[in-house]
Amino acid sequence: MRNRNLILNYLFISCVVILFLNDHFFKFQYTGWFTGKLSDVVGIILLPMLLMYLFPKLKQYSVFVAGFLFTFWKSPYSENLIQFYNTVSPIPLHRVVDYTDLLVLLLLPIPYMLLKNTRIIDHFAFKKINPSFVLLPSMLILMSTSTGSRYFSYVPYSGNLNFNNNASFEINKSKNEVLSELKKRNIIVAKDTARIISINTGRFFGMGKFEQKNLYNNEKFYHVSDDSIKAVAFKMIEESSEYKISTLQLGDQTIWDVQFAMY
Repeated sequence: MRNRNLILNYLFISCVVILFLNDHFFKFQYTGWFTGKLSDVVGIILLPMLLMYLFPKLKQYSVFVAGFLFTFWKSPYSENLIQFYNTVSPIPLHRVVDYTDLLVLLLLPIPYMLLKNTRIIDHFAFKKINPSFVLLPSMLILMSTSTGSRYFSYVPYSGNLNFNNNASFEINKSKNEVLSELKKRNIIVAKDTARIISINTGRFFGMGKFEQKNLYNNEKFYHVSDDSIKAVAFKMIEESSEYKISTLQLGDQTIWDVQFAMY
């Protein structure tokens, strides 16, 4: 029989509320180490109680299951599972691999003692609330965690890296020095020809000549010299500051088509 007080006690509900506020508000307003770790702290406390409620036979040993699940979640080994889940679920999962997050495992004795002595929890539980009203929001909040405010977003399973429109970085190196440094690191950088051509499409279009008299016959309506277009295109590419890295390996993850400009 499930002990409803496991998810109706003040500690569990407080952890859920803090998790929600931190992931969706505090991380954006007060970005830093504290807000980055706070979700892990409250998560490792509430997860064993949630597991024991869902699987009563686990009893206090749910803390070991919680510790294993948390460690797996924070490791690169969970990447394939996350990728598969995100392809079939309307609520995507995201996480950042940071091994310092595992320090919160030191807090597992707290839920262990509470679950071993559930009478403590029983004294601090809401008596007139249906567990379903707490269980469903708790599951959704756990699944919709956020990485906080950043100047970029990255979806590991698809390799999509998107910077904010106003993201810029100042580097005390010349363009050639940056390119040389990237080359030393075996990062292949090339001019982003597709983007350069796309940006200047209007200029190419203006290089030709319209023959209005040929509008209603089979003669060419628009004349342009291929050689002149090629010459202008090569010059644009040479002078452009638009670059692209086709593939960028970060640990065990690959980012594709990183577009950037250097001025």
